[in-house]
Amino acid sequence: MKRLLVFILLFSATIASAQVYIGGSVSGSYGNSQKTGVETWSFNVKPEIGYIMNDTWAFGGRVAYGKSVTKTEVPGLEETDTDTDINLLTINPYAAYSTLTLGDFAVWLEMGVQFIPKQKTIDYATMAWYLEPVLTYDLNRSILLKTNLNFARLAWIGTTEGSFVLAGNFGADNIIAFDEDFSIGFVYRF
Repeated sequence: MKRLLVFILLFSATIASAQVYIGGSVSGSYGNSQKTGVETWSFNVKPEIGYIMNDTWAFGGRVAYGKSVTKTEVPGLEETDTDTDINLLTINPYAAYSTLTLGDFAVWLEMGVQFIPKQKTIDYATMAWYLEPVLTYDLNRSILLKTNLNFARLAWIGTTEGSFVLAGNFGADNIIAFDEDFSIGFVYRF
């Protein structure tokens, strides 16, 4: 019993002095194309937890919930109007490597896996292996602002249906999409 208590105390002291962090982000987007008659909006919540190993490596994970609604209304062709409502849960472990530090700013390269299990609105599971830059800013000793720069993402995506694609994400076309291209979150370091 004494050994267990000593182990718990040593483990607690290690965790307390380590750079464990919690945080996340909330993001959304809206787009409306009058040319195509397509209107979309989305909302995402991404809580995360992680561990900063040293000045160059961090490891963590996110569980994200996203909702996306797309409405298509073509004037004069009401029979082709469609509504799509998708809810997704994503599991996302990652590792991040600090590539450049300039004062309180740092640029990281995040490497991770996103797993989207088969859900009510999606008939197949998806797995994506990705690389993307992350920009951070130290507000103070405990709070770090963080933005994943999804617009510069490179991903290998596969599904349980057997499809596999290499995809680059280099910005959206005539739309400001804060969930796809730019989001700001924070982490609190203990």
